[in-house]
Amino acid sequence: MTVKSTTKAAKPPKVSKEELALQAQKELIKRVKLYPPTTWKAIESWGRETENLSQHLQSNCFTISGRVRTNTNFEGLEVANGIRILDMVAEKAPELLIEVETKIDPNWKPKSNIEVTLDVVSQVVLWDKKNKKLKNISFTFMNDLATGKKQLTDQNKKIASWNLEIVLKYGFEYKPTEAIAE
Repeated sequence: MTVKSTTKAAKPPKVSKEELALQAQKELIKRVKLYPPTTWKAIESWGRETENLSQHLQSNCFTISGRVRTNTNFEGLEVANGIRILDMVAEKAPELLIEVETKIDPNWKPKSNIEVTLDVVSQVVLWDKKNKKLKNISFTFMNDLATGKKQLTDQNKKIASWNLEIVLKYGFEYKPTEAIAE
């Protein structure tokens, strides 16, 4: 005769779809609030000057700026539009977000005497894959330069130099490729 156990193994509580959706919404709100009102104003100006943002999305930037400044709740599709705007900016003008994330003055001049070249950028990418000190958007930007998806223009060199300064603070050491081969 076998005895059946009457105690059942405790199951973890089920999470409802509503709770998951609420958590996802909180994460999106956090992402939108990550950027200060001044950044949202800069994005609004960028969108107007370049015509990359419709009048509606420019208006959303203005509204989001106010909501972040006063720490009030978002309404309707403001968060979804904010995420859409951030994605567009990350694709077309990542320097707007990089400047904020690194808190670097636009008039900043590099402190190191290392000239930004594809070799330097490639080494920064390899170093950061191991050390993970750059923000995701900064790493993606540098990787796009290293792989040729973006050109090494003067503006992109300036942005890359900001990222170079960040990794230098964390111990990155540039060794010219010719010196490594010797």
